Amino acid sequence: MTGDTSTQSGFAPFVPRARLLRLIGSELISDDVVAITELVKNAHDADASFVSIQFSNVAGEDGEITIRDDGHGMDLDTLLTRWMQPAGSAKGRAGTRFTAGGRRVLGEKGVGRFAADKLAAGLELVSRCRDVSDEVHAVFDWDEFDADDRMLSDVRSRWEVRPADWLDSHGTMLRLGRLRSAWTERMFRRLCTRLARLISPFDAGKGFRILVESDEFPQYSGEVGGGYLDVAPYRVEADFDGDSGLTIRINGERPNRHTLPEQNRPTCGPLRARLFAFDLETESLAKLGPRAEVRAWLREWSGISVYRDGFRVWPYGEPSDDWLRLDQRRVNNPVVRLSNNQVVGFVEITSDGNPELRDQTNREGLIHNQAFEDLQGFVLHVMQLIEAERQTLRHPQSKRHVPSEAGARARKESTSLPDYLDGLARKATGVLADDVRRAADRARTAANADADARRRMLEGYTELAATGQTAWLVGHSVAACLANVERACATLRASMGHKSMEEILQSTVALNHLEATIGLASDQLRSVTSVQAGAGKRRRGLDLASELRRFHEISAPLLLQRGASFEINAPEGSVLRTEMRPELFSSVVSTLVMNSLDWQSTDRPMHITATVRILGDHLELLIQDTGKGITPGLEDKIFEPMVSGREGSGMGLTIARSIVETHGGSIELVTDRRRKGASFRIRLGRKKSRSTVPASAQRQP
Repeated sequence: MTGDTSTQSGFAPFVPRARLLRLIGSELISDDVVAITELVKNAHDADASFVSIQFSNVAGEDGEITIRDDGHGMDLDTLLTRWMQPAGSAKGRAGTRFTAGGRRVLGEKGVGRFAADKLAAGLELVSRCRDVSDEVHAVFDWDEFDADDRMLSDVRSRWEVRPADWLDSHGTMLRLGRLRSAWTERMFRRLCTRLARLISPFDAGKGFRILVESDEFPQYSGEVGGGYLDVAPYRVEADFDGDSGLTIRINGERPNRHTLPEQNRPTCGPLRARLFAFDLETESLAKLGPRAEVRAWLREWSGISVYRDGFRVWPYGEPSDDWLRLDQRRVNNPVVRLSNNQVVGFVEITSDGNPELRDQTNREGLIHNQAFEDLQGFVLHVMQLIEAERQTLRHPQSKRHVPSEAGARARKESTSLPDYLDGLARKATGVLADDVRRAADRARTAANADADARRRMLEGYTELAATGQTAWLVGHSVAACLANVERACATLRASMGHKSMEEILQSTVALNHLEATIGLASDQLRSVTSVQAGAGKRRRGLDLASELRRFHEISAPLLLQRGASFEINAPEGSVLRTEMRPELFSSVVSTLVMNSLDWQSTDRPMHITATVRILGDHLELLIQDTGKGITPGLEDKIFEPMVSGREGSGMGLTIARSIVETHGGSIELVTDRRRKGASFRIRLGRKKSRSTVPASAQRQP
């Protein structure tokens, strides 16, 4: 019997399922803010003079977003053969990256349809070309692409060409319904900041306006602009012609032209820079607008951005990217230097004028070559000018630096360990060069992180110091008032002899309660005022159990008001002494207890437990609560300055750690997943009494 030995062959195409479209979109578009930005880029690349983004009821259900522009629009052929072809793009002339109107193209990869899917399940698209009386109307239901059993070619979207109805002129309108996310104020703030920084300020007013309308967040309605740049107290504009000429304009004064010495001339080509600097003191910010709004705006905008041919070079200017190491400069000279979060800056380069400023292969910044060092030197030169202007206005006796001297000083200050390693990497070759370059990047990251931590620590301690001074004064003032009330109580008690016995008994009960309340308030005030009054005093021994009971007595009214309980577990008859001033220990415990009360669950009463254990030469204090626990994602950051899951200074745990570590101890968050709520473990050195020390070790008289 002979088997069948015939073979089969042929050709087969890939047949993508409909879900592929959504899978690709989820990789290209990270969130709703990015999606809106991509659709605005589409309007820009259509040579529109404006794009309007209208939000209606987006904070709740049945919200809608309408995006309208006056670009060149699409006809039916463009819609069917280009817009509806994933990964296709009709932007730019053949072989160029410029639009028909001469703009450099912002969008890429044809991701507009993915952005629409990210925002909403439903899309109505209406587009009309110039000098055409008809409009193209198409309807898309993106959820139809999510079916497991449907192929991409099985999903059909309806279109029609009809007499113009929705559009009274050329352009495109996108109406997005069945939104996938509810919009919050934070999202609006991020969106407006992102859109405002999309286009270089050097190109402002050159034919592209972005308008936002919102019924629920009207504070973000209007034309997207530069926020508080126009009222910045310190402003510098610098224009280098690529040869030896430098034009400087400070705070709107008449421009001054300088000739740079040959040794200070950047060799990277023409450069333009605009820097805006701000003082972070509360009084200074209040002059610009509502303090909270100005601070929030600065957090989003601070940093010096780089624009090539009018558009941003990532990641320069991101809040976390201190590419000029401004924070490190400020640590070395905090009086004169500005930190990264005090400056909003824009630097313009061009592909033609600055050919040596090339992108790294991973598109994360520019190659660190001589041209890049010249760019850094130029911007630091301009930083010297704005810092000098700031000193002149804040301290009139100071003088502005001569530009050439400022440039030399800036170049000298820019030299650091990462720069030195970069120089070595350029001289090395092969694997060694790569290793040195990676070491430079790590050193730069570490230096930036350290400088940022120092800056945030300084800011936090400065604000809390001011608060502490006020609390100290108020505490003494209130204590004086309570003393007067105590004397009045004594006078009232002495006058009760002329009343009936029943009246005397009633008055006595009321007086006893009043005096007890006053005594408790006095104890609480002493715990506030004693911190500053005791500054510089030596540590002394305290018993943890006794201090916890004292804290419980003082905090009892607050705990009762919040419906919370406080339990102390400590071994009886053991020595639980450590060396620390009582008011400092109370400050640590207060921080943890107040955090617990702030995160109290609404469905069950708060119960806080303080457990003390002896671990050899150390004492361990475990404070646990039954609250909501630490905000996910903050577990590794809660002891960092200015980090808080809620409104507040974000300095409580930072100070608590500083106090504990100053006394040779440690504090940590316990994250063993077996405990509900938040748990903190504190370890302190144990101070033994003389009775526990062997007689042979005791000093003889």
